[in-house]
Amino acid sequence: MNISTGRPVNASPIERGVHGIGYRPDVDGLRSIAVLSVLMFHAFPTVLPGGFIGVDIFFVISGFLISTILLDDLNRGRFNLLDFYSRRVRRIFPALSIVLTTTAVFGWFALLPEEYKELGKHVAGGAGFVSNLVLWQESGYFDSAAEMKPLLHLWSLGIEEQFYIVWPAILWAVFRFRLPNLPIILLVAALSFIANIVSVHANPVATFYSPFTRTWELLIGAVLAQVLIDGRSNHPSFFGAAANRMSASSLTAIAGSILIGAALACLSPASVFPGWRALFPSVGAALLILSASGNWINAKLLANRPMVWVGLISFPLYLWHWPLLAFARLIEGDTPNLEIRVSAVLAAFALATATYLLIETNVRRKWKSRAVTMTLTYIVCIVGMAGYSIYLYNGAPMREGIAMDAKIHEQLEGTTWKYTSNDICKAKYPANFRYFCTQTREGSPTMILLGDSYANALVAGLVANPATKDEVILSYGSCDPSASAGDPEIKTQCETQDKIISETPSLRYAILEAKWPRFDSAGRLIDYFTNIAVNDAAWAPRYRDGLDKRVSFLESKGIKVFLFGPKPEIDYEPKYCFARPFKQPVKNCQVTEAEVQDRQHELSLVLKDVLARHPNATFFDPNPAFCKDGTCSLKTQDGLPMLRDKVHYSQYGSGIAIDLFVKQVQREGYFTGH
Repeated sequence: MNISTGRPVNASPIERGVHGIGYRPDVDGLRSIAVLSVLMFHAFPTVLPGGFIGVDIFFVISGFLISTILLDDLNRGRFNLLDFYSRRVRRIFPALSIVLTTTAVFGWFALLPEEYKELGKHVAGGAGFVSNLVLWQESGYFDSAAEMKPLLHLWSLGIEEQFYIVWPAILWAVFRFRLPNLPIILLVAALSFIANIVSVHANPVATFYSPFTRTWELLIGAVLAQVLIDGRSNHPSFFGAAANRMSASSLTAIAGSILIGAALACLSPASVFPGWRALFPSVGAALLILSASGNWINAKLLANRPMVWVGLISFPLYLWHWPLLAFARLIEGDTPNLEIRVSAVLAAFALATATYLLIETNVRRKWKSRAVTMTLTYIVCIVGMAGYSIYLYNGAPMREGIAMDAKIHEQLEGTTWKYTSNDICKAKYPANFRYFCTQTREGSPTMILLGDSYANALVAGLVANPATKDEVILSYGSCDPSASAGDPEIKTQCETQDKIISETPSLRYAILEAKWPRFDSAGRLIDYFTNIAVNDAAWAPRYRDGLDKRVSFLESKGIKVFLFGPKPEIDYEPKYCFARPFKQPVKNCQVTEAEVQDRQHELSLVLKDVLARHPNATFFDPNPAFCKDGTCSLKTQDGLPMLRDKVHYSQYGSGIAIDLFVKQVQREGYFTGH
């Protein structure tokens, strides 16, 4: 993110402060609070679970400094948009281009094709300052874990740069048409805050990444800039005079410190955020900036030399720390041990110091020509295009050291599962499908896959098997097979599926497969891997009745029902069961058959009840494809992964499961070719 603020005390006179406001070492100290909070949260999350609010502190600082520059230029009649963006380029592009380039180069040697492909997209997104929008669009069924994305942290830089694009134009229009500054700033901030409050529960991912729902935090800084500029005028308004009084009071800094401390202590990743909770760090940061630099907290705590130094290197420190931690997680396959994380933090400080002293200070103080600005712009554009090329070329799977394991890597498709949707399906069926709309051939469907991504994962095996490849197979939408979910979106998908089934007399077969729930002995729904009850309600009877109703509906249409049972699953990515650059396998992709049966026991009772009511339905147990002699392996005997991620069949695994399924049902007279 752009965390620029005032210049060091030994800077040239022109750069001593933000135009009319002198250099504030305490603001650099506040930046150090922000960056250290984020760094602690990322490296040692249990120590400071609320550390992510450091980003919100950065937003306020950035909004304050940028708005101060803009308002001062506009007041003096010397506003120049090209000059403004030139300063932004010299501030942001040097460190950003170095980090993006280094990340892409290291990824060439360290990452598997799917990982490198995703990194390429994020390099392009970072160079284009749209990382927040890219990450917003990525959230979904197959999204990889956030902590495994080396450029995840650039989402905040995207929000700030998008703010910088729009905000100067708004302020220019305010001055051009002689509108009152403060009411306009407050109005825009209020609209943004209201949107944040309204949407945070219904659309938490969108609220987190959307520039509009985060803009109010930067505008708190803009409000602060306006009232402080007003307070320095010969005839300050009521708000300017109030700001002067608050600035002189030591209570202002105390209140700000308490708000930030409360946010750090009380918030965690489980908190609904941003929402109203983001007021704590945002208002706290604003109060600390508003407080006079001579107040005790500002002068003694924030403005001491170590804090100021960390503040000065905070931008490159923020850029460097996360790729180092994320690469460590990727290579280790899990949270790295304490020694590795400490080493990553120390390396981040070293790289940030070098970046600041050798690059940033020279660009900002000595190399100020237009040629330097244009060169930096070209470099970032080239890096962005290189990243996009990596994405287009599927993560360069023919890299030395990677190509030799191509058969393994092509099964670990993760987010790039090719059977999610296709044009045949999208042209024939409603566009409101959830994730999945695939039809394997032209014509009227003869087989439909009902469920979710688990059902969709069977497409690969069905189209490859000689007995089923000629069926016209439809995989549409995502609907819990029991139709018992309370989610309105799921309900809509189920209703659309039922409508398609009712209007398609050619359908002869339906396969039901899903992320089957797990129940405890009391019939309560439990978490997949912790075995902790989600709630106290007995969900199993409701689920059984819903599944019974679903099967009855299908059979009433003359459709043969095949019920795919649960399979063994793991709580880590299968790629860690294979050697990768810099690391031998750290997992074995195995689980005991007893553990699998224990996990599936209560669900199996539910399925047996349903099947007893529907003797014409066929149950397929996939466990024999995985389990032998008491051990269930997610790797085949020839060393290929049965799963493409923690829970979904790989293409190879789908083929093996479907082969067993076909052999079973052929004995019942289905798919025999007659």
